[in-house]
Amino acid sequence: MRKLLSLFTFLIFCLLVPVVNSADLTSGLVGHWPLDGNAKAEVSGKDGKLVGGAEWGNDGKIKGAVKLNGTTGFVEVSGFAVTTTTITCVAWIKGWRQSAWTGIVASRGGTKSFWMGFTDQDTLSYVWNDDSDKTWGWRQGPKIPQDQWAMTAVAIEATKATAYIYSADKLVQEENKIAHIEQKIDGRLTFGWDSCCGDNVRHFLGLIDDVIIYDRTLSKDEILQLAKGGLAGVEPDAFVTTTWAEIKK
Repeated sequence: MRKLLSLFTFLIFCLLVPVVNSADLTSGLVGHWPLDGNAKAEVSGKDGKLVGGAEWGNDGKIKGAVKLNGTTGFVEVSGFAVTTTTITCVAWIKGWRQSAWTGIVASRGGTKSFWMGFTDQDTLSYVWNDDSDKTWGWRQGPKIPQDQWAMTAVAIEATKATAYIYSADKLVQEENKIAHIEQKIDGRLTFGWDSCCGDNVRHFLGLIDDVIIYDRTLSKDEILQLAKGGLAGVEPDAFVTTTWAEIKK
């Protein structure tokens, strides 16, 4: 009888205590490329393709990943466009840069350049509105670990950008406290290469997995949630429906 009473009390407690829901990681999601044996976009409708000897591998962080040779290989996505003041760009990587300013995710040739990648000091940085002095010239981002899985992320908002590295169950972050104005990203999107300065430089050697782009700024808690759980448990048709006319505002 006492056990039944205890169980009943526990059930009542569970019903009365408010449930704290995890963040909705589908909100603001405008691009997701799982890179699991293909470059199909789960969100954005803009599929990618392998270029320059890039290959598919089964040893990704989340299922498969793209394998890049460090000299010619990358993933290319055409037609992706978003106009926004806030953005979060995320990618899992395992490997190393083959030159300074190697690109992890980059958009070149459009209205403005966007880039997330390595500095010449192996820290994580970014380009926003082609502002070289205040963005890619910012070298105070977190250090990128070599040849081990790390989730890289840059979350941009009006008054600052936060660069995150999640690796070995630890999240590290650094802030660049400058103003960020609206930007249109509409150039060729590449994973594992920044086309800024020639075909044979700024390439990544290793694995890239699960590239994700939001048109909003994810919080630290959301970044941590994404790092630990990813989007693997979210069904594609559960994503917030957004038309390209709305995204290209």
